[in-house]
Amino acid sequence: MECMTRFDSATEVAPAGAGRYTTALDAGYLIGTAMNGGYLMAVMQRAALAESPLQHAVSSSFHFLRPAGEGPAEVETTVLKSGRTVTTVQAVIRQNDTPLVTGVLATATLDPAAVPAFEEPVPAIPPIGECRRFDPRAESAGGAPQGFPQRLDTSFTPESWARLSGRSADRVPELLGYVGLSEADGGPAADPALFLPLAVDALPPVVTVLDSWRWAPTVELTWHMRAVPEPGPLAFRSRAGAIGDGWFDETVDLWDGKGRLVAQSRQMARSGRPRAR
Repeated sequence: MECMTRFDSATEVAPAGAGRYTTALDAGYLIGTAMNGGYLMAVMQRAALAESPLQHAVSSSFHFLRPAGEGPAEVETTVLKSGRTVTTVQAVIRQNDTPLVTGVLATATLDPAAVPAFEEPVPAIPPIGECRRFDPRAESAGGAPQGFPQRLDTSFTPESWARLSGRSADRVPELLGYVGLSEADGGPAADPALFLPLAVDALPPVVTVLDSWRWAPTVELTWHMRAVPEPGPLAFRSRAGAIGDGWFDETVDLWDGKGRLVAQSRQMARSGRPRAR
């Protein structure tokens, strides 16, 4: 019998009647005292897909209202449109009857064998063995290990690692490398497509290259699934177009091991003060 990965267990939802689902948010996905937004999107996606006859969330938009903590939560879903090729579902996740994140997900069924007429190629990223691991979120201000970075195996190109670790004078807000679910947690998800909402929001905030790790809460994030991914690590490119006045944008593109562009995201986030180390 195949063992369930931590990610699969942590994103499970149970039906509670009339479009409602219950879940238990896993403390391992906390960054400080708040749940990672991508993890919350992955949980909400599971509930939305349970309400749809179609297999994939192809276009999803989320607004983050309040931080979520560990423990029981409820996802309420509403089917806004049910169609043969697209079904649109609204989802809201709550704790103690307080809405935390609201999202609208357009679902469809993508063909894993589809051949794109055009897609942006993978940028020049060295093999994963030539990349380096580093996450400025791995320790809190007091030096205690934090949960979320341990849920991922993330590595950066040498140039990106130098930017992120403050060892480069080049402070261009762009990072490249690989991201996947931690092998210590069981490796890839049973369905690699379910990892995508976490993957697009799994990386250190790209604004970190300007100085040091800072809290950068997402306000809104929209992402698109472009192809059914192969199991395994995903190559990524994360970049910002503008940073200023307390705000920044972040765009993430993901490619699977076959070089397929599998997901794209764009978010607006607050650019807070650097955190004490």
